[in-house]
Amino acid sequence: MSSVSGLKRAVLFLITVYVSVPVLLYMFPWILASVIFSHMLRFPLMADLSRPENFLNHTRNFYLHAEGGVTLGVWHTLAASQWEEAHGGSPEWYRETLADDNPVIIYLHGNEGTRAQEHRVALVKILSAAGYHVLSLDYRGFGDSSGEPSEAGLTTDVVSLYQWVKKYSRQSPVYLWGHSLGTGVATNAAVKLQEQGSAVDAVILQAPYTRIGEIVVRHRLAKVRVCLSVCLSDCLSVPVSIKTYICDICLDVTTAVF
Repeated sequence: MSSVSGLKRAVLFLITVYVSVPVLLYMFPWILASVIFSHMLRFPLMADLSRPENFLNHTRNFYLHAEGGVTLGVWHTLAASQWEEAHGGSPEWYRETLADDNPVIIYLHGNEGTRAQEHRVALVKILSAAGYHVLSLDYRGFGDSSGEPSEAGLTTDVVSLYQWVKKYSRQSPVYLWGHSLGTGVATNAAVKLQEQGSAVDAVILQAPYTRIGEIVVRHRLAKVRVCLSVCLSDCLSVPVSIKTYICDICLDVTTAVF
């Protein structure tokens, strides 16, 4: 009897968790936003983002003021042709180099971490050596940038940085390079700029996605719910309609947040 009673309690616990997750997300959509952006995971830990020389050569840190009183942390890494003259360069000198006819890339990273993450720094080194100026942005709520992330907010951040770059780059081409989550931000920003009559010279998408719902389904937390589904299916005969309804709630929440 004790084993049967224990099994019942275990099944009841699984059902409670399985049902409560989408309900909680529906009631508190900010939870899902925090999971998708994962902006509170500020890797590498204890990194001083105001000192880019700890990670990259020929790089200056500066802060850009965007709409809504948000301050954005940005690194400007020089193109290879400017390396020899970079030592001791003033902020004004760095800005003037944007007009040296070398292409400028605004790099938009994915979720989690900051502009100092190892794989992001490695890409910037490659692009810089290939002759590109690279501006690495931490969106609002990421790294040392203020504010809280949202789809509209991230788009606004990129538009603000693009307009700042165009102010100094003159005829130098300016590209948006988005990785993972950043691909959605890049395309949104490109569309908004197009609507404003300022077409981006190119948009590069690295590891893009088609729908944010697909990202949610593949997220680590979603895998926990899949495991719960398997456990429940083994223990109970859960109607397919109930499972479908729960999945629909998750997608509805995703749509509401994004």
